[in-house]
Amino acid sequence: MKKLVILGIIILSMLVISCGKTYDEYLSQGSELQDSKEYQSSLESYESAIAKAETPEQRVAANIKAGNLVAKYLKDYDKADDFYMATISDVNDYSPGDLRDLAKQALAVQANKAAVKMYTIWLEKFSEDPNAVIVKYEFAEVYHKNVLDLRKAIGVYEEIVDQYPDTEQAPKALFSIGYIYANELGENDAATKYYSKFIGTYPNHEMAPSVEFELKYLGKSLEEIPELQHLLSKTS
Repeated sequence: MKKLVILGIIILSMLVISCGKTYDEYLSQGSELQDSKEYQSSLESYESAIAKAETPEQRVAANIKAGNLVAKYLKDYDKADDFYMATISDVNDYSPGDLRDLAKQALAVQANKAAVKMYTIWLEKFSEDPNAVIVKYEFAEVYHKNVLDLRKAIGVYEEIVDQYPDTEQAPKALFSIGYIYANELGENDAATKYYSKFIGTYPNHEMAPSVEFELKYLGKSLEEIPELQHLLSKTS
């Protein structure tokens, strides 16, 4: 009986020790397992670190590590999105620069939904920031090139054109609207409208010749554009 009691105490002690790791220990263990290419075990350690986190900073750091792991090594981009999305409740006190950096980290691992949410929060909280137009242009590019939601991209580009007409981003946004309509949506009437608006608003802009070229041959095939015949001869 005494031996059974002692054995029970030993087992209980082992369980307490195994379950008693700190946040830092779980995070360090996760990194070591990741280096050893034991990715599932590494993820479990990062998830334990998230559960043990006592501060917003700790939770954000552990969620980022877990998100990066599942994206890079497990190719589970939905799960990466979930981890990055989980950071949002802890970024209330983030500076404009820190929140923008976090959005870019999310994009780097294809956590696109989280990135969209972060950019949305940024623009709501820091609309008077000197970098607002730059961030809004980045947001439009996220819809255009990452999320591939062309209509929403057009909407954000239009906001830039309307709200910040004298910035360097405005002509680029206006060109992008015309380009999307012409080359990605195949809506030539809309493309003509926005390309014409570009020429009328920014006639001396360095992109004006490109816009004029687009307008001249809008809807034409490569074979119908004399200036591009040399490209056909190279591929034939």
